[in-house]
This record gives sequence, C-alpha cells and structure tokens, in this order.
Amino acid sequence: MILAWVDVRPFLFVLGIPVIMLLTFLGCALVKSKVRRLKVSIITLTLYVLLFGFFFYGPFIGQTRTREYMMSWEIKSPHERAETKVPEVIFYFMEFPEHYIGYHSSDLADHIKKNGTEEVKVLIEITSDYGKVRGYSVLEIAGAKSWSKELSYGGNSGSPQRSPWD
Repeated sequence: MILAWVDVRPFLFVLGIPVIMLLTFLGCALVKSKVRRLKVSIITLTLYVLLFGFFFYGPFIGQTRTREYMMSWEIKSPHERAETKVPEVIFYFMEFPEHYIGYHSSDLADHIKKNGTEEVKVLIEITSDYGKVRGYSVLEIAGAKSWSKELSYGGNSGSPQRSPWD
C-alpha cells in the first residue's frame, strides 16, 4: 500500500482547514453570535494550527532511546546459490531468545570471529511514535560502529510474549 510510504499528516492538515472553517461558521450561525465571524475564524484557525502542530509534530513523534543488549551470535557460510556471496551473521537476543537480527557482511563476520567471545554487546537506537515502535537502528556491535553489509534483517520465531522493543 502506497500510504505506508507517504506521510499523510500534511494532507490531513490541509483537508482539516476547510472543515474547521465550516464548523466555525456553522457554530457562529447556530449560536447567533454577536462576535464577528472573522475574529472567531482567526482564533479557531490559530488554535487548530497550534494543536495540529503539537499532536502531529510535537513531543510524541520521533522519540528515540538507546538500549544495550547482550547477544549470542552465529556465522553461516554463504550459500552457493545465494544472491550474496558473503557470510551471514545472526545475532540472538539473550533476554529475548525468540528475536534475532541478521547481516550478510564479511566485515562483521571477521570482527566477531576476532572478538572471540560467545556473547557481544549490541547498542540499538529505537525510534517510536506515540509509544509505538517505528523502527530501530543498530549503532554498535562488539565495539564496531560501521561495517559493510549487503543485506540486513530482523525477525522472531514463534509467538513471543515479550519484545526487545517494548
């Protein structure tokens, strides 16, 4: 669906202006207000813009928090018929064993092998809107802050009760 990729907030704002103006004029007509309609319209429109800005672009949007997780890892060699000819590195959350993050990356595989430990620290930035997770970004894995990757993914197995994003 195309709407998932389009920010509809500007459209809602523009479509809301005539609705607010119509409701203002109807309200003034029903109440038979002696106050000038232009003054009421300007006040109403100003309140609409302020409230719209607060709720749709305010402190509820783009909340980010950074969390550190301990993860176990597994390196799978590249498949002969696979599109990518690089190893696949899969990280499993220690606290949430049903959840995992994977990368197709030679750099990351080499770094993890060189590190030599079975568990690594992973630093993840989680972005949420209105308390619901929009996405996450892995900032650091076992001290590495950047690595080449051909493909990355995340997922879970089964029906987990808890999530690392909560």
